[in-house]
Amino acid sequence: MGKKKEMKQWNKLIVIHFGELWLKGRNRGNFIRQLYKNIGLSLRDEKYDSIENARDRFVLHLNSDSDTASIESKLAKVFGIAWFAPVIVTDNTIAGIMKACMKLYGKNEKVRVVAHRSYKGLKFDSQQLISKFLKNKKKFGFVLDRDSEKEIRINITKTNAMITMEKIRGPGGLPVGSSGNAIILLSGGIDSPVASFYAMKKGLRPIYVHLHAYSDNKKAMESKMRELMAVLNGYYPSKCYFVPAHLFLASVLDTPREYELVLFKRFAYRLAEKLCEKEDAEVIVTGESLGQVASQTVKNLIATERGMRSLIMRPLIGFDKIEIINMANAIGTYGISIRSYPDVCSMRARNQSTAAKPDLIDKLYKKCGLDLVAAKSISKSAIAR
Repeated sequence: MGKKKEMKQWNKLIVIHFGELWLKGRNRGNFIRQLYKNIGLSLRDEKYDSIENARDRFVLHLNSDSDTASIESKLAKVFGIAWFAPVIVTDNTIAGIMKACMKLYGKNEKVRVVAHRSYKGLKFDSQQLISKFLKNKKKFGFVLDRDSEKEIRINITKTNAMITMEKIRGPGGLPVGSSGNAIILLSGGIDSPVASFYAMKKGLRPIYVHLHAYSDNKKAMESKMRELMAVLNGYYPSKCYFVPAHLFLASVLDTPREYELVLFKRFAYRLAEKLCEKEDAEVIVTGESLGQVASQTVKNLIATERGMRSLIMRPLIGFDKIEIINMANAIGTYGISIRSYPDVCSMRARNQSTAAKPDLIDKLYKKCGLDLVAAKSISKSAIAR
């Protein structure tokens, strides 16, 4: 208990380091501004004093009301952050530094001490500080061991000393929004939430579309999809169009059943493209993986995306199912995705075509009037945030 109180007393800052942003040349400033904005959005319900842009990092200034654990859990989901570290700030004297470090680790824990003196005007250097630790090692609860994985890292500046115990990994990637907007086709299955994660990691701002088999939107919005959206919104808050699929299902009743799934994919793409115009998006993201199901063969993918103007991205195209499942577990969506759900994409007509001809799909699509059906379906949609 004493250790936690000591940490709360001393913790004042969290230093946040960027991910891929240093590769962005002249556009780096835009990426940094987007990340700054996204950190503020993520911490909108948290209490802290300010976020300082310190050129090559951000410094989050905490206060006595800050919930450090909650803040850290949210920063760990902000794309663009490579890593961050809680920092103890004390005066830049040997006595002040040693007092601050005294109870950071428990009894008999092996700890490595690393010191760096940024300001050369002090009367002692890094080696002298380490020597002082060694001479007073019996005063510490922990054991000094230069080979330990646990460490205390001390950076001594002109005005203070900053002490960190651990680096916490962020998700890396680019800040959400830095690559524009994307319409993401979100099913109730395993794949599309993982594709959403990777789309966000490359800077795409998600706008979700869920085609559902319920009789009304309210049932879909109160289903497990609400939980799935809550997990994804933990990475970046967004909205989802809940679109009823019954108009599509009624329109294709008289078409050959082996083309039903390919037609549905074409319909979903065209519906998403209409929303691209509405939401100023240039990209459509799907959870398709090559050859995983009948609609995802090369020939069927060609047939479904024919005539599309928007760029279609498939982040999982080369993933094995086990790889997708592992990632779904890592981001927290797998347990929700495997629960029973009347997913439109789970239509299982026998003998689904694996090599639909684009001309035939064009003909069937026009015969069913599916462009008009897509527009009508959007008009009957509901938006959840």
